[in-house]
Amino acid sequence: MPTDPSHLYLAYGSNLHPRRLRERIGDIELAGVVELPGWRLCFDKRGADGSAKANLRPVPGSDHVAWAAVYRVAPEQWPVLDRFEGCGGGYETFRFDVFLEGRRQPALAYLTPSHWTTESMRPYDWYRALVLAGAAWLQLPGNYIESIAASPVIVDPDTRRRQARLALAEQCKRDPHPALH
Repeated sequence: MPTDPSHLYLAYGSNLHPRRLRERIGDIELAGVVELPGWRLCFDKRGADGSAKANLRPVPGSDHVAWAAVYRVAPEQWPVLDRFEGCGGGYETFRFDVFLEGRRQPALAYLTPSHWTTESMRPYDWYRALVLAGAAWLQLPGNYIESIAASPVIVDPDTRRRQARLALAEQCKRDPHPALH
């Protein structure tokens, strides 16, 4: 958990869309969108619910690029976000230096150490739908959105949770697009 309020949160998975993030931690501000050259979005974090979650993997020297939303998060919101992200139990904080607002700034993301990764799990359909809704809302590149959409999924056996999360993804899709450019 950061103690410096100047830290920014780098969201790349289901928290890409501010509606999802606000549902979890309250009011936040979108600072911008950043490109992460040499990183790849994958769904290989073992989730406690039996599905895979999003993760970023470094692929230095490659042409891979991941994209992320940068949010300003208040100091008192970090412990709440840590709990949602399972900090210390699947995700760990990782510092990125991102170019935002004309300068390099520190931002924190939650990444999965290799002992928490899996190749055998898939994300739930609603989880991928939330990631896609955020990527579309942020107007990320079409080929990036297509690669997320091509990720294989499984159906959540918890029908109540599935219906609620799919409804949230639909609400996210209807939100007006931000003026980022």
